[in-house]
Amino acid sequence: MSFGKRFAVVLGLILLYICCIAFQSFHTIVSDGDKYRALVGKLNRENQVIPQVRGFIFSDNDEMLAGSLPEYDIYLDFRSTTHPNEKGEINIPADTINKYFSPSGEGSMALAKIAPQRTAAQWSALIQEGYTKRNGHLLIIRALSYTGYKELRQMPYFNKQRYRNGLTRDERAHRYRPFGDTRMAARTIGSVYARKDTAGRIGSGRGGIELAYDSLLRGVPGRGYRQSIRRRMIDIIESEPVNGANVHTTLNVEMQDILDRALGKRILELHADGGWAAVMDVHTGQIKAISNLHRTGDSAVVEDYNHLVEDLYDPGSTFKTVSYMVLLDNDKITPETIVNTGNTAQNPSDWNCHGKHIRDDHPVGTVTADEAIVQSSNIAVAKLTCQAYESNPDAYLAGIEKIGMMNDLALNCDFPGAQAPRKRSTREKTWSKVSLGQISYGYENRIPGLYMLNFYNAIANGGKLMRPYIVREVEKDGKVLYEREPEVVNKNICSPKTLEAVRHALRGVVEHGTAKSINSKRVTIAGKTGTAQRYANGNYDYGNGHYVSFAGFFPFEDPQYSMIVVIDVRPPYPGRPGGGYMAGPVFRQFAEEIYALHCEKSLHDVTPDTLHRRLPEVKRGPQEDTEYLLSKLRLDSLNFKPSELDGVKEIIPNVVGMGAEDALYALETRGLRVQMSGMGRVVRQSLAAGSPAVKGSSIELTLKN
Repeated sequence: MSFGKRFAVVLGLILLYICCIAFQSFHTIVSDGDKYRALVGKLNRENQVIPQVRGFIFSDNDEMLAGSLPEYDIYLDFRSTTHPNEKGEINIPADTINKYFSPSGEGSMALAKIAPQRTAAQWSALIQEGYTKRNGHLLIIRALSYTGYKELRQMPYFNKQRYRNGLTRDERAHRYRPFGDTRMAARTIGSVYARKDTAGRIGSGRGGIELAYDSLLRGVPGRGYRQSIRRRMIDIIESEPVNGANVHTTLNVEMQDILDRALGKRILELHADGGWAAVMDVHTGQIKAISNLHRTGDSAVVEDYNHLVEDLYDPGSTFKTVSYMVLLDNDKITPETIVNTGNTAQNPSDWNCHGKHIRDDHPVGTVTADEAIVQSSNIAVAKLTCQAYESNPDAYLAGIEKIGMMNDLALNCDFPGAQAPRKRSTREKTWSKVSLGQISYGYENRIPGLYMLNFYNAIANGGKLMRPYIVREVEKDGKVLYEREPEVVNKNICSPKTLEAVRHALRGVVEHGTAKSINSKRVTIAGKTGTAQRYANGNYDYGNGHYVSFAGFFPFEDPQYSMIVVIDVRPPYPGRPGGGYMAGPVFRQFAEEIYALHCEKSLHDVTPDTLHRRLPEVKRGPQEDTEYLLSKLRLDSLNFKPSELDGVKEIIPNVVGMGAEDALYALETRGLRVQMSGMGRVVRQSLAAGSPAVKGSSIELTLKN
């Protein structure tokens, strides 16, 4: 082939190759352009999860018990921001870093203020090193609060736009409990996982209500991404987050605070290992306060876990009331039935029940059945029970079953981990001849504290056994998703005659029995003491301390609240262990404080003393508000000088006679700067009333009691 032909072939092949390239380029740009542009877009974007807000948990009067606030992990990105752009410019020049992050630079000082765990010099070294290494994800501050983040963004260097300072953040919801993480029913409310674990449960409920209602509280996160467009990152939302629902509980903050203080104080006084207590509304079964405290030192107690529903313990003598009720209701005894314990002050002795020596911690001699409960005699109750049921113990167990207190109340819906009582059966291998006597005064039947409380609550409300609950409503955006109503699980735990006899005995316990030390002149209390040996290893290895308790209700004439107190005491004891003087004072303190807060008594009815005025003087203030307050205090007849605080803003008002708060409001709303001296009500003002109110002017107030 001649040279010309070979040249033509090569040229043709080159032209064909060029045409193929042109065709493929056209096909890529025109036909598949959208496909490839989308792929490129994905390479230049960061997928993001948009966090939702976890629902809030509220008290019975809508005070927040747990809520979600944002917190941030703060990073600096020096990877892309230190690369030159197409014009050869660097977004964060080295001289900017040197200026702001020298040991005395404004950026270093700002970080030292926000996060004082490092000095300004240490922050300077960290930032300088990160910039030199072009660190793309340099952690600066972990778990910074929302207010802290806002403050940081207003400080030098950090107030620049993101691509000029490299600032990035990871946002998440922080669970906030305004009353503290270790008190105020903390274990009943629960917590959330703050970090991912092996199951990836970040933000999920961890115990308590947080866990029980996690599916409703949690919500659904949104989806989005950060897209790089013209060298700027733009946030694009694909799906909006769905916030969680709110849970409204039956807990009362005021009652919870009183219970925590009373129980914590007693635990420290006794040097006890811990204690738990709960308060129930007699008529509804609502839990109004619940406290589970553990002593961590000589002067500190914290919530550890929910003993009242998760622990099974021997109730001790508080169970004698159950035996007394069964005996009465089955017509085995009357309150006047006589029983001889054989234990007297002159001849102390115990009672041999099939080889088990049953003892009383104080001699009672010969007593009635009613007095046996009042004096809490182990021997008397065991004797009466064995005499009545030894030939047929199943009838005794059936009597307990009829009450319904040992039935599983399915409390897990509100209390994850809740245990049901351990029922005894004559068909169990562990049943013995001594079991009947043991059970009668509070051993072998292991019962959560909340179940014992529920039994005494039934005695208080006329024999109706309620189902305890702590969550009354779940709502979202004003729409109720779940609502709980009071539920009766047994309309009659016993006959009215039996109930009257039981109530009489429980009042006697406080009037002249084992709890007479807590008899109050302010509010009538009824209930039963309990003292049980503490088992050591989950079996019946007793002798490791005692559970001392008191369960009852108040006021006796018209019961409103029932309550149980259990304290875990270990030797050495400050005296003989007993529920009356150890656990009883917590009950009395709570009952008296609640009664004092809710009783209604006019100040006109209070007997005056010789040192103080009988009726208060009324400070000047808004007429409508003052009249409303006086009417609530039943002091409508008191005279006072009203003051209209919303009058002419250009005129200085007369604040003489006002309290400090009203005077401040009246003057500062007019732009005046107020200086005060003294305490009480205003007796003098430096600028005359009626003169022009010039904004920024100073006015001095003198206050006197």
